Amino acid sequence: RKKKKKPMKLVVMALTLLFLGSIFMVGRQLFPLTHGETIRAYAAQYGVSPFLVYSVIHTESRFNENALSPAGAKGLMQITDDTGRYLAGKLDLEAFTPESLYDPERNIHMGVYYLSLLAQSFQRKETKLAAYNAGPTRVSGWLQEEAYGDGERLHTIPFEETKNYVKRVILRERIYRILYFLDG
Repeated sequence: RKKKKKPMKLVVMALTLLFLGSIFMVGRQLFPLTHGETIRAYAAQYGVSPFLVYSVIHTESRFNENALSPAGAKGLMQITDDTGRYLAGKLDLEAFTPESLYDPERNIHMGVYYLSLLAQSFQRKETKLAAYNAGPTRVSGWLQEEAYGDGERLHTIPFEETKNYVKRVILRERIYRILYFLDG
């Protein structure tokens, strides 16, 4: 009887490992490390987690370099023309055009830099992500309204779209960290 249990345990263990391996393979296909070299370089330069950058890109455009939102945000990190002009000025990037936001390297450079700028004004990740989505001026206003914040932390996000955006990015960041724990 004992001899039969041992092979069964091995079969169960093998099937479990096969199942977990399949989950990781599928997960890595659904959550790719596209543009990894560029993301890692700018994330290191500006002190931003590369997992956060991957998560923002996945949420914003699903890595579609040609993405265009109804609000006119462009490229991987969905940067608007106005924000692009502002960031290009701060970064001293020459020859900025709205079309250059479709260039993956430039878009990632600007998006990661923008996340680093937001981190200077907003200490909490949730607030920084809300500002990335809804705009820093709007989020600063929410922080000052007692119903939404305490000056530093948002208790609630009044825009459902922004609230869901923050949740999606944070969830995706966790997924990236789990799938690539050995790579990060």
